[in-house]
Amino acid sequence: MMKRIFLLTALVFLNFPLIQAQQGTKERVKVHSKALEGNLIGDPAEREVTVYLPPSYASQPDSRFPVLYMLHGFTDTDAQWFGWEDHWINLQDVIEQSLAEGLSREMIVVMPNAYNRFKGSMYSSSATIGDWETFVAKELVAYMDAHYRTLPDVKSRGLAGHSMGGYGTLRLGMKYPDVFSSIYALSPCCMEGGPGTNPAMMEKIASFSTFEQLEETSFFEIAALATSAAFAPNPRNPPFYLDLPFADGEPRQDIANKITANRTLSIIDQYIHNLKKLKAIGLDAGLQDRGISEASKKLHGLLDSYQIPHQYESYEGDHLNRIAERIQTKALPFFSENLVFEQEKTASIIEDGGTGEYPAIMRTESSLPTHTVFRPEDVSVFGNANKLPIIAWGNGACFDSPWEHVNFLNEVASHGFLVIAVGTMPKQTEVRSVSQKLLDAIDWAIAQNNDPGSPYYQKIDVGKIAVSGMSCGGLQTLEVAGDPRITTIGVFNSGVLKNPGGGRPGMPQVNKAQLQKIHTPTLYLLGGTSDIAYENGMDDFRQINHVPVFVGNLEVGHGGTYGEPHGGEFARVATRWYKWQLKDDHEAGKLFMGNPPGLSRSQGWLVDKKNLP
Repeated sequence: MMKRIFLLTALVFLNFPLIQAQQGTKERVKVHSKALEGNLIGDPAEREVTVYLPPSYASQPDSRFPVLYMLHGFTDTDAQWFGWEDHWINLQDVIEQSLAEGLSREMIVVMPNAYNRFKGSMYSSSATIGDWETFVAKELVAYMDAHYRTLPDVKSRGLAGHSMGGYGTLRLGMKYPDVFSSIYALSPCCMEGGPGTNPAMMEKIASFSTFEQLEETSFFEIAALATSAAFAPNPRNPPFYLDLPFADGEPRQDIANKITANRTLSIIDQYIHNLKKLKAIGLDAGLQDRGISEASKKLHGLLDSYQIPHQYESYEGDHLNRIAERIQTKALPFFSENLVFEQEKTASIIEDGGTGEYPAIMRTESSLPTHTVFRPEDVSVFGNANKLPIIAWGNGACFDSPWEHVNFLNEVASHGFLVIAVGTMPKQTEVRSVSQKLLDAIDWAIAQNNDPGSPYYQKIDVGKIAVSGMSCGGLQTLEVAGDPRITTIGVFNSGVLKNPGGGRPGMPQVNKAQLQKIHTPTLYLLGGTSDIAYENGMDDFRQINHVPVFVGNLEVGHGGTYGEPHGGEFARVATRWYKWQLKDDHEAGKLFMGNPPGLSRSQGWLVDKKNLP
């Protein structure tokens, strides 16, 4: 059978002029999966993965590449697709012929081995087979981004597959639009209909009692078992730990319902909002691919009805005979057109990097696209006893952009802090943020510190966290000040309004009672009597008696000194406070201690304090 399929594929390519292809390299690695550990059938959690590296990967060591994740079909393996063993398709040859003919661009191509004891995982999740969804969409992606020169961004990741792999492509694509931006399903199986109930087949499958017996089963018999393992697991039913859609020669509708509920056309309506997030969707099937052709047309019609842009084509062919050609001339060009191949500029140097000992940068993190990060450019020097405290920042006017404060925030970061500002750059002055984004920043930083694939792994001091903000951002700070993870807060050019509803639309409705939820040392910096927030901020100071609190006034008005070189006086004072509170720097703390405090000797500053030495 395999020889016949290989011959058919070869004959197809006789119709195409073969151009000498420049060769890349392939390697087969093992990736350990926490998500697959403990599966009931005892399949290994360490999975083989074939990685194809394009021709210039070795010759251009500074280049990064988009990644196409390819999913093979039922009873196949990555080894069969990449020629490690007997194969009906050699994907490396297909990729390189497409490159040679100028149909596609260089990309990394990755294929995990999804062959299990039932000859296929369906790329789904169950206790019986393990959580294949998490392995492919999360763990494998993290592994590739950590070990290869990928473009680690959703815009540069594609997902494609054939047959069972086409089903997996649609399943994972609609669930993880934050991981894959473009998907292409070739002859996807399992899109509609219930499980078969042939009495003779039912009787034979029910007689199986060992995995050894499954080695010689027919395609449809093992497919029935694999489908039940994926969608109808039963931990109380060894040795296969599944329920079949029939028992004692009679259909079981409850189990059939579980399987039918996982068909693509059964679940897709619940994921329309996710499908609309994808940049590109491709779908094709051969006209002679009975069942699959009809289901593919239905999916095409459904996507049309929801007005979801997509590429669909039916062609003369069956389930196997033109797949190599379709990948070469359709799928690879599709991803070449829709993936991002250039590394987008993610970092900028503000002024000269700041005056601190760690020159800082402003950057966008693909794992937190809703925020802007200011941090030391070289994070490799952090870890062990020298870690990065966290500062979450809210902006004036609740803008969803820190554009007013970049000098200030970058200066603070240059002294060894991870500053995470709400919003994106360039400025978004018409969009308003919410207080939750301050907590989102903290959640992200903690997750990054715990992620072995992150450049911040074990480099962040998750026990030292500040939340601060200016004007409306100061009110957002007060709104979340009760969070027990917070170590200190900073309220700048801000204070609780005496009539909380009297502020501009979108401002947090914080009242004076919220001040009692503050549980950490607190810094107020105000712009003097000309600051519109002066009375509110000073009233806050008068009412806060249960925690250490310091207030400093500099007659600069509501705009502070954020836009001055290196953030001006506000940055100098705030940085000293953060060093004291988050780094236990008592020399820096002298600015706020003593009678009178050290800051009172700085020109123009008027200060007061409570519960501080």
